[in-house]
Amino acid sequence: MTGRINKTLGLLIGAYLLVFLQSHWQGPRLWLGFQPDLTPALLVCAGLTLRAGHVSTSAMLTGLWLDSLSANPLGLSVLPLFIAGWAVFTFRDLIMRDELVAQFYLGTAAGAAVPLLQVWLLWLVGAAPLFGWEMGVWWLINALFCGVAVPVFARLAKLLDRWFSHPLHDPNRWPNENRQIVRGKH
Repeated sequence: MTGRINKTLGLLIGAYLLVFLQSHWQGPRLWLGFQPDLTPALLVCAGLTLRAGHVSTSAMLTGLWLDSLSANPLGLSVLPLFIAGWAVFTFRDLIMRDELVAQFYLGTAAGAAVPLLQVWLLWLVGAAPLFGWEMGVWWLINALFCGVAVPVFARLAKLLDRWFSHPLHDPNRWPNENRQIVRGKH
């Protein structure tokens, strides 16, 4: 039980820090001309490793945090992030979770699908998002960044799990398997 709580708490703290850094760190915006959004990559990692409630909760909170710090209407990012995380969660038994290439492709697909769903939802609510050839290039670069971020986030999650959790205790295991008990007279 505590392992799941640690993973959930780590995911939510990581999501909050990711959204905060994306909205306040101006370096990528100055260098690239746009602000990369790595939240789809985080939801892919959640879908690969955590349970359904964790994926839903992280999609909802991450979407609300993202919208509260951006120009999007509040709640607009929740559904696209939920769809990305839930699609990976639904088919994760068929996915080679630990393969670097599979993680890259899942992150790239989510990084491409989430902005398209957000634009579609913006059209539904009557907003007029800006379009142009630069937006297409930025969309492609952001999708590739999400593809690279999924393996990085997965490795970071394993590292943090190793640092902050302990191995399960097996009461039937001897401290030293090589020990022999000699019975009888010496």
